[in-house]
Amino acid sequence: MTDDLTPFVMPMAVCILAVLFLGQRIGTEKIGRAFGPVMLLWFGVIGVLGLIAILRHPAVLAAIDPRYAVRFLWHLGAGALAVLGGVFLCITGGEALYADMGHFGKVPIRQAWYVIVLPALLLSYAGQIGFLIEKGTVGGNPFFQIAPHWMIYPLVLLATLATIIASQAIITGAYSMTRQAMQLGWLPGVAIRQTSDRIYGQIYVPIVTWLMMAATIGITVGFRTSDRLAGAYGTAVATTMLLTTGLLFVAMRQVWHWPLRAALAVGGCFFVVDLLFFAANLLKIADGGWLPLSLAAILFLFMVTWRTGVEALRRARARLPRPAGAFLADLAAGRIPRAEGTMVFLTRSSSKVPPLVMEHVKFGGALPRVSIALAVHFESVPRVAAPNCSHVEAIGPGLWRVEARFGFFEIPDLRRALVQIKGLDATIDVNHAIFVGARDLVHHKPGSRVLRRGRLALFAFMYRNAVKFIDRFNLPPRNVIEISRQIEI
Repeated sequence: MTDDLTPFVMPMAVCILAVLFLGQRIGTEKIGRAFGPVMLLWFGVIGVLGLIAILRHPAVLAAIDPRYAVRFLWHLGAGALAVLGGVFLCITGGEALYADMGHFGKVPIRQAWYVIVLPALLLSYAGQIGFLIEKGTVGGNPFFQIAPHWMIYPLVLLATLATIIASQAIITGAYSMTRQAMQLGWLPGVAIRQTSDRIYGQIYVPIVTWLMMAATIGITVGFRTSDRLAGAYGTAVATTMLLTTGLLFVAMRQVWHWPLRAALAVGGCFFVVDLLFFAANLLKIADGGWLPLSLAAILFLFMVTWRTGVEALRRARARLPRPAGAFLADLAAGRIPRAEGTMVFLTRSSSKVPPLVMEHVKFGGALPRVSIALAVHFESVPRVAAPNCSHVEAIGPGLWRVEARFGFFEIPDLRRALVQIKGLDATIDVNHAIFVGARDLVHHKPGSRVLRRGRLALFAFMYRNAVKFIDRFNLPPRNVIEISRQIEI
């Protein structure tokens, strides 16, 4: 019934993707208001169509009993893996719930799933089964064939809108995960722009947008049909769910402190199911499954290289130009000249007096009258309750050490965090402070085996092109000084 549109599917998909990605820069707040009603309409329509078909063959509801599925797979033997690979495509999309749960919480996700999504999917699939029982072998997609003739084109339009909304959700999730990985130290800093002053999750990440646009359009043109993409999609989702089960086991043991037996019992049940689906989708590696696995391997290489390089830089920076005790003694004795003003030194060092402060005195010849060594840490929780600056310590005359903590889901505002500090001298004017940060130049250290030359070149490239701290921490350019240093790792 919809074969007339087949030649136009791929060009239309490319046009929709291009418009979708190019529109990200203006934000999706207004469009997002229509997402909920459209998706509610979508699930309502597919549920009603399925219910109408079920009324003609109500016996299909017996398929809800999992014993039939177990018996069927048992009789198939080794051929069950091929069937599972096809069945798995019916439940893809459920993996997105893990990302959505981080945005909305578990209660709304559970309610949406059990009240709307799951009943609608069960009715739709059962209705299609009833239609197949009635008609026997049919050509084309039974989903559209259970609908009345007059409804075909409106249904295609509604399905297209639902697909676009699902694509937007994936893009938003990619933005959010990029920011989280960046703030947890697994990806270099990238430019992030907030597109809404009211909704925190409305952000725009240019580099992610362009990379995803090039990749998705290239894949669409290369594979041409959704049937050829099924192998790639199924492998990606199966791998995601298997890894999520592994993370669940880690959370049960290290976060919730479950006993080993309980964690193995619960995690093992999920693991067996996910492993079966994963094994079934491995049969599709040659049919497109290689694509997500290859992309994942490349991304893993980038993330591990970045993490290893950053840790090596941190160890290199920890080598102090002079002992901290001697520096503080000179400061207390007045042997270090002081200059008027307030300066905030951004540092990752855990030492009492960061190397950046000592190097500023060494090359500048003086230390500002008010100097704050500010260390920024990102926690493994989404948000940190105010105040962000929880640790304030006076380590010398006019020299303070402050630790600011933010959640991996937050966009840090250092000026606002410093204004809210309790423990600093009330006369300190943070709003007019000068922020000082370092931007290191990475070189290979002879004999070092931290990163081989190929990976070191990759790390150096990422480090050079990482976003500057002025952009990451919402700082005014006129109040920022950047110091360049050469560091060997």
